[in-house]
Amino acid sequence: MKIKASSLIFSLLLCACAASSPPPDKKLLLDYQGPLPAAAAATQRPQLVVRGVSVPDYLERRGLAYRSAPNQLNFYSGVEWAERPAKGITRWVALALAAARNDYQVLAFTTGDHLPEVLLGINLESAEPGPDNILHLRGGYNYFVNATQASGSGRFDADAPLSANTAEGSVAALQLALDTAVKKLAAELPSASAAASAAAKP
Repeated sequence: MKIKASSLIFSLLLCACAASSPPPDKKLLLDYQGPLPAAAAATQRPQLVVRGVSVPDYLERRGLAYRSAPNQLNFYSGVEWAERPAKGITRWVALALAAARNDYQVLAFTTGDHLPEVLLGINLESAEPGPDNILHLRGGYNYFVNATQASGSGRFDADAPLSANTAEGSVAALQLALDTAVKKLAAELPSASAAASAAAKP
C-alpha cells in the first residue's frame, strides 16, 4: 500500500506541475517586410553566405526575454518564439542583405557545392529590451574572402524603442534594430567584383 500511495502522490504532483505551466498562447516569428531582392541576373553573381548568427545563451531559447533591471532577466508570459532565435535572425539578415546588396547572391547557412566569394559571420552580444523600454542590439561581424582569410570586421550598435511593452513590441523593435545594423553592414562589405577578384587570386 505504501508503494501505491507514493506512486499516487507522485502522479498528483506531476499533474499539478503540468497544470501550473500551460502551453504558450502565441508563437512569434520574425517577419521580414523590407524590399525584396532584385531579380536574379542572367550571369551568376559572386556568393555571399551568412553563416548562422550567434546569440548569447540566455537568448537562444523559446522564451522572449527582456531586462527589468540591468542584471535581472525576465520572460514575457504566454508567448514564445516559434523557432530558435538564431535561425530566424540569420534568415532575416540574409533577406535584408540580399535586398541591400544585389551585386551578390546572398545565401543563409550553407555554401552548397560552391565555395563562396564572401563568408560572413555575425555575433550578437545583446538583443533584448532594457528597463528603459528600448531594445539594445549590440554585436560585431567579420567576413572572409574565399573562406580562407579574415578580410574585415566591424561592430554595430543599434537601438530601437518599443512601441508597446509586450512581446510583439519587442519583436517589432528587434526588426527595426536589425534593419539599422544590416544597412551599416551592407555599406561596409566590399564590392562583389573586388571580392571575386580577390577570391580568384592564387
